[in-house]
Amino acid sequence: MNLKKMKYLLLICLLLTAGVVSGQKAEVNATRIVGRAQAYSIKLRWAVTNARAWKLSNQYGFQLTRYTILRDGKMLTKPEMQVVKTEGFRPRPLDEWETIANKDNYAAVIAQALYGKDFDVSGGSGSGVAKMINQATEADQRFSMSLYAADNSFDAAVMAGWGYEDKTARPNEKYLYRLTSMVPANKLKIDTSSVYIGINDFKPLPKPGDIGGLFGNRSVILSWDYTLLQTFYTSYVIECSKDSGKTFEKLPGLPVTNFNKKDKKASPRMYYIDSLADNNHQYQYRIKGVSPFGEVGPASNAVVGKGVNTLAFVPNIRTKTVDEKNVVTLTWEFEAEGNKFIKGFRLNRANKANGAYTVVVDNIAPTAREITYDKLFPSNYFTITAVAKEGESTVSFPVLVQPIDSVPPAVPTGLVGIVDSTGIVTLTWKANTEPDILGYKVFRANRDGEELVALVDSVHHKNTYRDSIGVKNLNSKVYYTVAALDRNYNQSANCPVVMLKKPDLVPPASPVITGVQVLNDVVALNWEPSHSEDVAFHIVYRKEGRDSADKWLNIQQLDKNANRFTDKLVETGKTYFYLVIAKDSSGLESIPVQPVTAFVPLNPKDLGVRSFDAYVNKEQRYIELFWKDNVPQVAEYQLYKGVKGKGVTLWKIVRPGQGNRIVDDKPAAGATYEYGIRIVSDSGAMGKYKSIEVIY
Repeated sequence: MNLKKMKYLLLICLLLTAGVVSGQKAEVNATRIVGRAQAYSIKLRWAVTNARAWKLSNQYGFQLTRYTILRDGKMLTKPEMQVVKTEGFRPRPLDEWETIANKDNYAAVIAQALYGKDFDVSGGSGSGVAKMINQATEADQRFSMSLYAADNSFDAAVMAGWGYEDKTARPNEKYLYRLTSMVPANKLKIDTSSVYIGINDFKPLPKPGDIGGLFGNRSVILSWDYTLLQTFYTSYVIECSKDSGKTFEKLPGLPVTNFNKKDKKASPRMYYIDSLADNNHQYQYRIKGVSPFGEVGPASNAVVGKGVNTLAFVPNIRTKTVDEKNVVTLTWEFEAEGNKFIKGFRLNRANKANGAYTVVVDNIAPTAREITYDKLFPSNYFTITAVAKEGESTVSFPVLVQPIDSVPPAVPTGLVGIVDSTGIVTLTWKANTEPDILGYKVFRANRDGEELVALVDSVHHKNTYRDSIGVKNLNSKVYYTVAALDRNYNQSANCPVVMLKKPDLVPPASPVITGVQVLNDVVALNWEPSHSEDVAFHIVYRKEGRDSADKWLNIQQLDKNANRFTDKLVETGKTYFYLVIAKDSSGLESIPVQPVTAFVPLNPKDLGVRSFDAYVNKEQRYIELFWKDNVPQVAEYQLYKGVKGKGVTLWKIVRPGQGNRIVDDKPAAGATYEYGIRIVSDSGAMGKYKSIEVIY
């Protein structure tokens, strides 16, 4: 067997299939069978749908059963059944492949897929394409490439047990061929398949059509619609003629095959790129389809063409000058050597740099390097096209030309606006009528006399604008104005400012408690009153406990100028929370601020913690401290730390609500630490100090 030749063929097959194998989705386990009527026989080809079913079916074989359904145009009362091959179809032994593999490269591929020790075709390279290919699973490589080879060699498919030619078929009969995998169901359940065919179904293979060819610089791209004939052909060969169609030679390489049938977004056309020796000679290309039985169909009509010389010279606009009459003069560079390759130049204009461009001056002489143009818009983008005699033309980069214009547009008029209850502002004004109007700038201020701020970074192109403002801000009014811009970005003066009143949804400013003092079982509060103009009075609220469900009680209502209150109705050993709320004449209350806490203290000896312990975790390198207490009104927990024998210092302060645990994540290995804790009550009283010793 010619192993070197076979290995080269395998590498090409892999280049065609590697990307497909790695991206295949899981399929059902099933057989697939197709038939092709001949003049005096019926050819059958079959396969399975995935690599696992392929491997097991090659081991156990396939069974083909023929049912005679019609005879002389009449359906039989009972179909006549015949098992085509009692022992089933299996691959021929390896030693029987020598002869066919030496003359049929596709047979060599199948033999290697079936019996090869490995399927590595990297050629010793561990990088690049070979590395990518070898990343695909070996089983999928064997499966995919053996089926590809069988599609191109019916004799090899028969050797592999994947094909059969029924020479006992009669022209006056029609048959149903059923294919069954002989793999035991307890190993893998594989669905059967069938094909209904007779000799009278013979039809010549069709001629491919819709062939296209795009000739470029010493290259051609061929394309054709493979979906039109996909029931007949699985691959194609391409032939080329260099003597006006007298003789055609097959292009080297394997038949071209489509591997994207499962991709719903795949193009219905197949493409092939070939290089041309030169652009001077005429070339003809045609294609022939190859059926799953290795039959080569008739040739398509030839695509005829020559290579096209590419224009290598590109114009480059160098200067642009606009005079006082708004006439622009453009100059450009273009190598004189390229004059003989062009018909001339064109001047193109557009409103935007990315087009679309319109030809405004045509048939400019090939030797010209300057042009004037007087039909300018407020903004113009120009390009120069070198019109090639042959092949594609070339185009310069665009340049912007703007005529001299320093006159701003008129000031916008008719600005009005409304504010709804959610703070959505709708502004409208009369649209400017200047032909070169570009858009508008919208400005806003929150107070009268404040600097106006632009609300849009670029240009607003409509004469309506929607804004969103906070209706609960302290300012009750908002101010707007608009300016117009033309295409040269000349900006008009601002129109008269309009004042819009916000909905009355703003509560008064919150009073701020500035001090709380507990003395002789009395709580004294001081606060900074609300500075809102419409405040009616202040209300003092109090509750006991930390639970958010506890009820706040209105304990005192004071006038709007009050800033002090003394609560004498308190009990020792309890914690009280206080709020001061301002209420305006509309009944709106200020937003509550953080309440203050007052603790009427107990005896300091009752302020100690009940327990104080530690947990050492050497794997994750930390010491966790935790404690328990029954003190109701705690202002803070003071934690102390020090190395044993060297004294302790204040280490951390933990507030109520932050938990009763803390982690020391920086202990030193082998050190012995002393940790201490002391409670400080809301009244400022300090509890008993408690300490523990921890060895890390």
